[in-house]
Formats: sequence, structure tokens, C-alpha cells
Amino acid sequence: MLATPADAIVYSLRTSQKLFHRILGDLKPADYEHQPTPGANCAAWIIGHLALSDRRSLGRLGVTDLPALPDGFEARFTATKTRADEQTGYGDPTALVALFDAHRNKLIEAVQAIDPTKLQEPLETPHPLFASKDELLVFVGFHTATHTGQISTIRRNLGYPPLM
Repeated sequence: MLATPADAIVYSLRTSQKLFHRILGDLKPADYEHQPTPGANCAAWIIGHLALSDRRSLGRLGVTDLPALPDGFEARFTATKTRADEQTGYGDPTALVALFDAHRNKLIEAVQAIDPTKLQEPLETPHPLFASKDELLVFVGFHTATHTGQISTIRRNLGYPPLM
């Protein structure tokens, strides 16, 4: 039962995380660097991007005790709004997934701990799609699901069966 806005946000964050893991569950390490078409992102880049997005959401909530990032991580996984070049050299995908989970779990904890009135506060820097903390956090679940759909396309391109 979703009794509060925070409950609904946590549900969205957890459910999108579960969907994300379900889509990744049977991929082989080499599959994470497969680009389904020239210019598209690979799963490894998407995972790093989602970890970085959750990290930025934590920052907007004022959380400062964040998981450590490898050198160059932010530059490598920040969206550029340009075609992706060939994407290789991401290393062990389990480390990327663990980094995403560390940020997502911390974000869930932050939502559970936040004063409910703080959720309605406006963001210091509004985004075209969200202006308040609660809107941002609802968007995070959508954002994860959107990129998980891109990984689903990668799966299909590699010959994996549909999961839904």
C-alpha cells in the first residue's frame, strides 16, 4: 500500500531497479558493450549514466555521503546529446551495476528519511520536466525505465528472447 508520496516514489525507484536487473540478468559481459546500431549507446554506458543520474539526484536532495566514483567516471557517463562513438573499454559490468545499485539504494534511503514537506520544495535549478524534489524523484523512476527499454532493444538485437 502506498500511503504517502514518499511511498509512491520508493515504489517507483525499487520497481524500476528490479526491472533493470531483470533485463540485465542473462547478459554476458561482452554484451554490455554491444551497440545495436551505429551512434546508439551500449548497456555499459547506460548503466554508468543511470548511476550518475542517481548521484545527481542525491546531490539535489542535499546528500553528501556518496559512493566513490572511479577517476573520469563523470566525464565518461555524462549525456552529450550527440551520437555515441564506438563504446568499448568499460571493464567488468558487475562493477558498473554495483555502482548503480549503491546510488539507487542510497537514493531510496534518502527518500525514506526525508521530511515529507521537503519533497515539495522547488529545486534550486529547475529542469524542463520537473521543478520540485518530488517531481524529480518520480522522474528518476521513468528515466530508469526508459533506459531499461533501450537495453531491452540491445537484448533483442543480440538474439535474446523478450522478457515481458
